[in-house]
Amino acid sequence: MSFEKVVKEASETYDEVAELCSGLTKFNSAHPDGSTVECVSYIKKYLDKHGIENEVHARDPNKPNIVAKINGSGVRTILWAGHLDVVPEGGHDAWRFGPFSGEIAEGHVWGRGTSDMKGACAAGMVAARILNENGGLENNVEFWFTSDEEIGGIEGARWLAESGRIKGEVCIIGDSLGGGTESPGIDLGCKGGAGTRLIARGKTAHGSTPYLGDNAIDKLLKVIPYVMKIGDFKLELPPELAKPIKTTIDFYKENQDLDTPEKIKAVDRLFDYPSVTCNMFNAGIKSNVVPDFAECVFDIRLTPGSKPLEVKARIEELVAEANVPGVEAIIRAGETAGYYESPDSNFAKQLETTVEKIAGKKPIFKILTGGTDAVAIKKFTGIPCLGYGPILGGTAHQPDEKVRISDMVLSAKVYAGFAYAYKG
Repeated sequence: MSFEKVVKEASETYDEVAELCSGLTKFNSAHPDGSTVECVSYIKKYLDKHGIENEVHARDPNKPNIVAKINGSGVRTILWAGHLDVVPEGGHDAWRFGPFSGEIAEGHVWGRGTSDMKGACAAGMVAARILNENGGLENNVEFWFTSDEEIGGIEGARWLAESGRIKGEVCIIGDSLGGGTESPGIDLGCKGGAGTRLIARGKTAHGSTPYLGDNAIDKLLKVIPYVMKIGDFKLELPPELAKPIKTTIDFYKENQDLDTPEKIKAVDRLFDYPSVTCNMFNAGIKSNVVPDFAECVFDIRLTPGSKPLEVKARIEELVAEANVPGVEAIIRAGETAGYYESPDSNFAKQLETTVEKIAGKKPIFKILTGGTDAVAIKKFTGIPCLGYGPILGGTAHQPDEKVRISDMVLSAKVYAGFAYAYKG
């Protein structure tokens, strides 16, 4: 069986991949519950129907994972990984179509999680079917559909990797903005972080006599601007990432709606400096009570290859410079941030060639700003991971999330084609 034949078959799956994505989207797998029971049942039914070997793995019965196995004649195993959980949908009034409608319209499938990343999961399902039906594979291929990616893969990729269930030579991560045929791209890696929480403690009092208290919110507001200064801390980065960083910045400028000078400047600084935003705030119990406790949480993203412990030390210095008694910073940081693969590896070069043959244009190598299951897989197994998928830029985690059906077909072609193209 040939590379060309499976790619041709995948190119004819427009309706199938759209229906599969729509079906997955209709199941609400949003956190905080994040249940993947219905999604896994749906995938298992499809795999069983087409005679594809599969296994369900679960530590938490509410968050199962499923793997489809295609057996080849050799010893190498190619992995594919994608997640089934999604972020909350927010207010339904903001959606053109219902967030769990799975509406198929205007060349897209619409709904929460279509882009991030049930579209790629649908493409993976189709690729598994095509590979299973055609046979003649040298490589073994496993398609892993996981839970909990949006909260760190606790019951998904992290557990599967730590427990030794995920084993293979290389792994394609479907959680990726592949850029379609217009701007094809492969993710070499993704950012990590230095999640920071500020806690302020004061003294409560009646709102009519605030001078008798010590307002924790006031304290927090004084320190927040100091933590925001971490965005000016220059990161020390590996030289081999210089070109991928440049191509990533160019990619975002071409594919994102950067309609102000401030947005353009932010993208230019996206990798040489930490990105920082204060996204959660919790304080107060009543409008007439001076709060004695306040906390806020920052999302601080770091380029792979940077030094998170240096960033942590600088945040601690900034909090100390604020000189506000009763405020402490809790910072999560390790020796490394995120992960990345070398663009010169055999894996990267072979996936690059595969995408170029199928998309008709040489893909760029880039760094993903968000995190994926690759971080856990790489950390606990050492398996090299590269990202390619149909995420549509500017739609993930937003109202009216959607994925292009043609991009799902393209992803299915790449996933099926690479199984034949990879030579180790």
